[in-house]
Amino acid sequence: MPISAPPSGLILLSHGSKDPVWRGNTERLLALVQQSRPQAAVACAYLDWCEPALGAALEHLVQQHPELTQVTIWPLLFGVGKHARDDIPALVQRTAPQFPQIALTIAPAMGEDDRVMQLLASMAAGYLQS
Repeated sequence: MPISAPPSGLILLSHGSKDPVWRGNTERLLALVQQSRPQAAVACAYLDWCEPALGAALEHLVQQHPELTQVTIWPLLFGVGKHARDDIPALVQRTAPQFPQIALTIAPAMGEDDRVMQLLASMAAGYLQS
């Protein structure tokens, strides 16, 4: 019996850059998630300068996983500035009507997660011991 994809998905939403090398970490994170969860509905998207944009990433997920009913958008941003506070919610609000069958939610920005901060603090302590 084939394993079906879950009814929920994830978009790793990063800022974007004109420098193509900049995409590496976002795409590496995507690959690691896909490696650990091969059937997962997961994609990356970018706010500026890079493709795919949020709408295109969602369209791709829907094509690959038509049973999706919920997608979480995780801003891969360290702090809560204008993008996390204003731009991303506005973007999601503009994009949501194109996907009425999917509930879109926005996770807290990456840097707001205590687990991320604990990991970074542990790494910083390692540099102090060097």
